[in-house]
Amino acid sequence: MPLLCAVIMMAGNPLISPVLSQSEEAAVDANPAVSSARPFVQLNPQDKAPTVRAIVPLDGANVFFLNHRGQIGIAKFSPGLSQIGWQFYSEVKLSALPSITLGPNYSVITASVNEVTQAFDTNQDVSLDFFQALVQDWPGRDGGVVITAGPIADPYGRILFALSPAAAKPGAPPRARVVAWHPKAKGLVTVTESELRVDAFAVNRSGLLAARLHLPDYPDGYFLSLTGLPPFDLEQADAVPNPMPTTLPSLVIPAELTKKSPPTQMCFFEENKREKILLACPGSKQLIEIVPDRPGQLWQGAILLRALTPSPVETLVEMSTGMVLGGGDEGFLPLTGSADPYRITRLDLAGDGIVLGFNRPVDRLQASQQGSYQIKALAATGSTAIIISDIVIEPDGRTVVLNTARIPEGRVLQVVCKSVPSETGETLLGTESFYTVHQRRVN
Repeated sequence: MPLLCAVIMMAGNPLISPVLSQSEEAAVDANPAVSSARPFVQLNPQDKAPTVRAIVPLDGANVFFLNHRGQIGIAKFSPGLSQIGWQFYSEVKLSALPSITLGPNYSVITASVNEVTQAFDTNQDVSLDFFQALVQDWPGRDGGVVITAGPIADPYGRILFALSPAAAKPGAPPRARVVAWHPKAKGLVTVTESELRVDAFAVNRSGLLAARLHLPDYPDGYFLSLTGLPPFDLEQADAVPNPMPTTLPSLVIPAELTKKSPPTQMCFFEENKREKILLACPGSKQLIEIVPDRPGQLWQGAILLRALTPSPVETLVEMSTGMVLGGGDEGFLPLTGSADPYRITRLDLAGDGIVLGFNRPVDRLQASQQGSYQIKALAATGSTAIIISDIVIEPDGRTVVLNTARIPEGRVLQVVCKSVPSETGETLLGTESFYTVHQRRVN
């Protein structure tokens, strides 16, 4: 049976955002610079899986990826994300950070600590043969300011990357920055600032930036921030946001949930018409799910254990709606569409307490016992036990309402399901779930 081919069209295209899937029809340039002919590349099965450090989709079936040696490859998948084949797109080894994105004309953009690099296939033989520095200079570089995360393309066609903290002027507090490069701008434009270093970030279709912040002296958890990026006006490409958005710690991911394994990369994905964030913890082979909520000016939300993976996953990308592809030392790993373990899928705040959701009906006898749960409000000064006054199980058996006193704000809510098996006797994938509470929603 003949092998399937990946269609990689190299004719002129505008800057493409990896969060937006691109159809083959959309990839056609109505006025190609040289030729409308499309090169095809035969992806042969390989004896071993590639190491995968970063992924950017071309569409729902084809991806570029970065391996641990800094080489760029191409891979193709079936609609169910089963790998069909792969090959190297570039043999050049780059000292690249774990991120990759697309630039004009299907160029590939990577970054090291000291440079943003753009690679081209100049003769359309489906091999990168020309490399150039896209960005080499920024304020503070001579003083040791380096790139810490990115590059990522945002929905406005800009290339974003993060710079390590530095003072804007003598005596000012050092701040990290996420900056944007655009061909129409005369220089880099800061889109958000942070007191903490940005180690990884992702951007959704509407311009919401999720960033993992670096705080090495805090052993009890990991900080994730959510910041809305200001809209981009092409006619004012050099305009600096006013006021400047500040990236603050929005959610705390407790270290006990991840077994003290720090999250690495993340991606936005959609499930049941709700946008979520998925984080990879390769040290514990865990996937952590964030369900963001914004009842007021601050972002908050639930933090749940999503899955345990057979091998460590370092990078994640949504290939199409709800279909997430991961990668690591043992190759690509589809992360959705497979068997789902019995787990907690929802943790919400209600006016009269807490709402828990499960992906299977619970054992009603066990789930109706107050001793089956332990609830605490965690703070830097200690923890406060939350007493359950009543338990209501919804008719579907998948939703449990724990009636409690008011949950205090400015806390991390911890809910432990000590003994809540499914109605068929399954044990939970993880018994703990958390919710960072900044403000109660007013119904």
